[in-house]
Amino acid sequence: MPTPRGDLRRQQIVEAALAEIRTEAVADVQLAAIAERAGMKASHVLYYFGSRDDVLIAAVAHAEQQLAADRAERLRAIDDPMERLAAFVDMYLPDDRHDPVWKLWIEGWLRSPSRTEFAPVGRKADEGWMADVLDCLAHVTARGGTLPEPAPSFARRFLFLLDGLAVHVLADHIDTADATGFAMASLRSELG
Repeated sequence: MPTPRGDLRRQQIVEAALAEIRTEAVADVQLAAIAERAGMKASHVLYYFGSRDDVLIAAVAHAEQQLAADRAERLRAIDDPMERLAAFVDMYLPDDRHDPVWKLWIEGWLRSPSRTEFAPVGRKADEGWMADVLDCLAHVTARGGTLPEPAPSFARRFLFLLDGLAVHVLADHIDTADATGFAMASLRSELG
C-alpha cells in the first residue's frame, strides 16, 4: 500500500529522471545517475520501481499529468481563437531539443513493439491533447470560422503535423519558435 513517504520518494526519483534526461540521451541515462540525482542508491530506486524502464514510464506519465493539470482551463481563458490555438501549439511543442518529455515519447514510440507499458500512458496523454485541440477548434467554429474537414480528422492531422515539427526540434533542425511559426502558418492557411 502506498505511503506518503513512499510517494515522496517516487516523486523524487521521477523528477531526478526527468532532470537527467534533460542533460543526456535517454539511452545513456543510467539508473545509478538517476539514483544519485535523487540522493539515494540504485537499489533504493529499484525498491520503488522494478526497473529503469519503469522509472522512465512513470516519468513520462508524471510529466504528462503536470502538462494536463490545468491546460484546458488556461486555453479556455484565451478568448481569441487563433491566440488560443497558438497557446495550444506552444504547450504541445518541445521547449527545446533537450525537452525530457519529448525525448521520452520518442523512446516510448521506438520501444512500443516490445514494451507495451508505454501504450496506456500514451493513449491517455493523446486523448487529453485531442480533447483540448477539439475544444480549440470548436471555439474557432463558434466564432464563425470554418474547418476544411470534420474537426476530428483535422485535429488528428494537425497533431501529426505538430509531432513532425517536434521531431525536427529535437533533431536540432529548427528551433521551437520556427516550429511554432510553421504550425501557425499552416493553421492560418487552412482556417482562413
